[in-house]
Amino acid sequence: MRDGSIKSAITDFHMDSILVVMENYGKTWEELALLLASLLRYRGLQIYPMGLKGRIRAASLMRDYGLDFDDALAVQALKELSMETIVSYDDDFDSVSWVKRRAPEDIP
Repeated sequence: MRDGSIKSAITDFHMDSILVVMENYGKTWEELALLLASLLRYRGLQIYPMGLKGRIRAASLMRDYGLDFDDALAVQALKELSMETIVSYDDDFDSVSWVKRRAPEDIP
């Protein structure tokens, strides 16, 4: 992915969630900044901004598929990006018939 051979995306919400967890585990601002700066080297990675309309649509996906908000937001991002594959260990995504879930170790 670093060379752009694999195209991928993470929402701004999920990226921020990772940073909050890191901070809660005692990581310093320098470590958070280092992570963010390192992401610039991944040519195939897009940080996808989720707008208010996407968040509203995600709330409907919660109802339709029994997902929690962060999973529904990921599914909504897939829709908006015309993607169908998610890399995750979370089997909650299996309730969405058009989403193909792959484990991280299955990615070349």
